[in-house]
Amino acid sequence: MPTGNTPSNDTGASHPRKRLTPATRIPLILDAALAEFSAHGYSATRVDDIANRAGLSKGGFYAHFSGKDAVFEALLRRSLTAPTLDVDALLESATDIRSLVEQLVDQLHTHLGDATLRATARLLLTEGHRLPDIVTLWRQNTVDNLHVQLGSLLRRCVERGLCRDSTVVHHPWLILSPVIHQLFQQLSSAAVVPIQSREARSTHVDMLCELLTPHPQAA
Repeated sequence: MPTGNTPSNDTGASHPRKRLTPATRIPLILDAALAEFSAHGYSATRVDDIANRAGLSKGGFYAHFSGKDAVFEALLRRSLTAPTLDVDALLESATDIRSLVEQLVDQLHTHLGDATLRATARLLLTEGHRLPDIVTLWRQNTVDNLHVQLGSLLRRCVERGLCRDSTVVHHPWLILSPVIHQLFQQLSSAAVVPIQSREARSTHVDMLCELLTPHPQAA
């Protein structure tokens, strides 16, 4: 007959939950929610699942969020920042357009390799219709903001004679198209293949160099 000293398999019962400040606890809840949404989908995920993964009781979860929609909104708001390009550093270290493009493409693809970014992008694609206003704000603060940074970089490249004034300069979203394509490929496959990632970067560099390299001066 079991006794009161029998070890329990219930990890929640055998390990007392730690008291954490909201600033520490909320990121843990968001990470847990992202993991559950990614593994099971939004509809199949229960608040209990998120709470358990975050090491909380259900009541502890509700002390911070009113439900799944609130967590989803917080996840998107957490990713409302675009990667910041150090335009001055890129220009100062560039000896020609290829060296600049190689650094730029490396930064963009490195950002793409972030696992949290990929998981959030998948969540946006499948569940973004639930909070269209937040998705619009996310796009403005991330993708559109990055377009502005790229446009500024290219215009300064033209002024310095590093590149020619081409369609890409006036439509900098074209620079991101190969990155978005690579992201969709990664979202549709089980794992990221390093060889394919390296080939994608190399091809991206070659394409931009063809579009931006100044034409030889006529004799």
